[in-house]
Amino acid sequence: MSNISQNNHRIIKNTLALYIRQVVAMVVALFTSRVVLQTLGVTDYGIHNVVGGVVAMFAFISGTLMSITQRFISVELGKGGDVSILRKIFSTSFFLHGIAAVVIVILAETIGLWFVNNKLVIPAERMVATNWIYQFAIFGFVLSLLSAPLKALITAHEDIHIYGYMGIFDVVMRLIMVYLLVIIDADKLIFFALFNFVVSCIVWLFYFFYCKKKYPETGFSFIYDKMLIKELSAFGGFIFIHTVFLVLIGNGITIMLNLFFGPAVNAARGLATAVSMALQSFGKNFRQAITPQITMSCAAGQTVATWNFVERGTRMVYFLLFIFSVPFLLETEFILKLWLGNVPEYTAAFVRLKIIEALLTGLVFGLVTVVNASGKLKTWYSFSFLSFALILIFSYYMARVSNSPLYVLAVLPLVLFLFLPIYIFLAKKLLNLSIKFFIQRVLVPIFFVSLLSLAPLVIINMFFSIIVINPWVNIITSILWTGVVIMLIGLRNNELVKIFAFLKRKIFQV
Repeated sequence: MSNISQNNHRIIKNTLALYIRQVVAMVVALFTSRVVLQTLGVTDYGIHNVVGGVVAMFAFISGTLMSITQRFISVELGKGGDVSILRKIFSTSFFLHGIAAVVIVILAETIGLWFVNNKLVIPAERMVATNWIYQFAIFGFVLSLLSAPLKALITAHEDIHIYGYMGIFDVVMRLIMVYLLVIIDADKLIFFALFNFVVSCIVWLFYFFYCKKKYPETGFSFIYDKMLIKELSAFGGFIFIHTVFLVLIGNGITIMLNLFFGPAVNAARGLATAVSMALQSFGKNFRQAITPQITMSCAAGQTVATWNFVERGTRMVYFLLFIFSVPFLLETEFILKLWLGNVPEYTAAFVRLKIIEALLTGLVFGLVTVVNASGKLKTWYSFSFLSFALILIFSYYMARVSNSPLYVLAVLPLVLFLFLPIYIFLAKKLLNLSIKFFIQRVLVPIFFVSLLSLAPLVIINMFFSIIVINPWVNIITSILWTGVVIMLIGLRNNELVKIFAFLKRKIFQV
C-alpha cells in the first residue's frame, strides 16, 4: 500500500472512529445547554457568556502557541522525526507557554478585572458572582494554556483517537454537572464556574501523563536555543496577530452586544455559538486528522499529495458540517423550541448566521494550513488582517446605528464571502495553487451539493406551506436527502469505495 493510500486510510479511520461518539456528544451538549439556561436563567447565562468572553480575549496566546508547536513538530516528523530536535521544540514551546501564562494572569487581574467591574452591563446584585466566575475562568484558561503543547504533540503524532476518549469524558462530566446544578443549594452560577475549573484540572493531568508515557520528546528541560526561539517567534508573529484579530472579532462582538443591547442578547448569541460549535465538531475531527498530513507532505516537498489532501479535506469538512446544518437552517425555530423550551429573542436568526459563518470559514481552512506549513505568511496574513479590521469596523458601526443586533452578526459572514476569491488568488501567487483545480475539485462540488440539497427542500417548505409538514419528517428527510446528494455529487467513486469498505470491516463485520 502506498504512503498516500495509508494516509487516506488513517484519515478515514480516525474520522469515522470519532463520528458516532461525536453524535452522542452533540446531543448531550445541546441537552445540557438547555438545562444550564433553564437553571441559571437568561441573565446569569448571559453573564457567564460575556465574562467568559473577556477571559477568552487572552486565549489568543494559547491558540497561537499551540498552532506554532504543532506546525514545527509536524514539519520535523515529515523530515524524519529526530527525537532530540522534537524534545528541543517541545521544551522551548512549553517554556513560552509558561511565560504566556504569567502574562495572561497579570493582564487579566489588572485590565481585565477593571473592565469586568466597570464597563460590562451586569446587574449590581450579580457582581460578586461575576467576580467569582471570572477568577475560575482565568485559572481554568491557564490550565488550558499549559495543555496546548501536549495537545500539539497528540495532533502532530495523529493519535486523534485520544480526543474521542476525551469526548466521552466530556459527555460524562456534562451530565454530572447538569445533575449537580439542578440539586445543589448554592449560587448556581458560581458552582457552574467551579465545576468547569475542576474539569480543566482533570483534563490537564490526563494530557500530561498520557504524553509523558507515550512520546519520548515529552519532558521539560530548560534549553536556550536562540535560533529556534527566533524561528518560532518569526513564524508566530503573524499567527499571533491573526489570532488577536480572531479573538477581538468573536469576543469583541460579544462585548459590543452587551454594551449596546444587554446581557439577554449575549445569552441568545451564546446559545447560537453552542449550536454552531456542536455542528462544527463533526468537521473538527476530520480537520484534526488531515492537518498533520497536509503539513508533513508540504514539508517533504510532495506538492501533488499536499493539494490532494487540501481539496479532499476542504470538501469533507464542509460536507460533515453541512449535512447536519440543513435541518437547523430549515427548522430552526422548532429545534430551538424543542431544545430550550423558552427561546430568547434573536436566537433563531443568530443560529442561522453562525452556521453560514462556519460553512464559509471551512472553505479556506486547507489553504491556511498550507500557508502555515510553507512559512509564506506575510502577504496572506496582511489581507487576513484587512478583512478582520473591516469586520470590526462595520460591526461596531452597525451596533451604533442599527436597532437590531442581527445587522451586527451579519457583517462577519458577508466579509468572509467577499474575501474568499482573494484568498484563492493569494494561494495561487504564493503556493502555485491551480485555481482551475480548486474550483473544479472543491468549489463546484460544494456549490452543487448546497444548491441541490437546499433548493428542493426550501421550495417544498415555501410553496407547500398550506400542507402541514411534520417537523420531524422535514428534519429526517433533509438529512437523508442531503446525504444522498453528497454521495452522488460531492464524493468521488474511490472515496465512496474506501468509506464503505472501512464501514464493512469495522462495523458490519461479525
